[in-house]
Amino acid sequence: MSNEHNPTAALDGQRALVTGASEGIGLGIAEALVRAGADVMIAARRRTQLETAQKELQNVARPGQRVDIVEVDIRQPESVAAMFDRVDAEFGDLNILVANAGSGSMVPFLEMTEEIWQSTLDLNLSGTFRCCHQAATRMAARADKQQNAAVLVVSSIRALGTRPGTIHYATTKAGLNQFVRVAAYELAEFGVRVNALSPGITATPMALERNPDTFAKMAATVPMGRAGTVEDMGAAAVYLSSPAAGFVTGVNHIVDGGESLY
Repeated sequence: MSNEHNPTAALDGQRALVTGASEGIGLGIAEALVRAGADVMIAARRRTQLETAQKELQNVARPGQRVDIVEVDIRQPESVAAMFDRVDAEFGDLNILVANAGSGSMVPFLEMTEEIWQSTLDLNLSGTFRCCHQAATRMAARADKQQNAAVLVVSSIRALGTRPGTIHYATTKAGLNQFVRVAAYELAEFGVRVNALSPGITATPMALERNPDTFAKMAATVPMGRAGTVEDMGAAAVYLSSPAAGFVTGVNHIVDGGESLY
């Protein structure tokens, strides 16, 4: 059976780097990539959380599969450069980058500060650019254009609609959606695919801990009757990153149970 029709082997022999992967959606995507057969390096700022996540992933990895960790602060260009130096030296040629690192908070527009605004742009938009640029530069320089080369940017359905208190977060995610479209067009000639994954409300430990009652009420409004799971996001990420999506580039793949339809 070919890998394209066997999800559990869809990424055998592939190498993937996932940022913001010590918890939540990033960790869920990393686990899905591991289960699909990829060697995975997970990146985040806090080493203790990375080591805990590494142990979780090693429990589902097959013998010989690599699960590596690297500390990075994507707001800092030198930190991103150092991360890719480690990838080059210790991990090898990347087939997949999942640019997931990002953050947001609820802040009304009239209470927005310069510090919050700039911090969100530095992390969600500029930080993602840095990671994608480093990965794509390496992928585009390869002689073998038939190699799987996939960049996946984690965006959000908040870029598509309006919700009070999200102007800084939604603006960065809308910027990422256009970033994906332009990058996909420019990189297509080099065989590098660039896509976005836009989750809706998702049941992560952090989301559930913040305000479980509010979360439950929001989840109940989703047309499919529930919040998304990290497994939902992981399944979509595996497809978009795999050779099965070899003719898919520049898309915004929405995984939200219909939440963005209203």
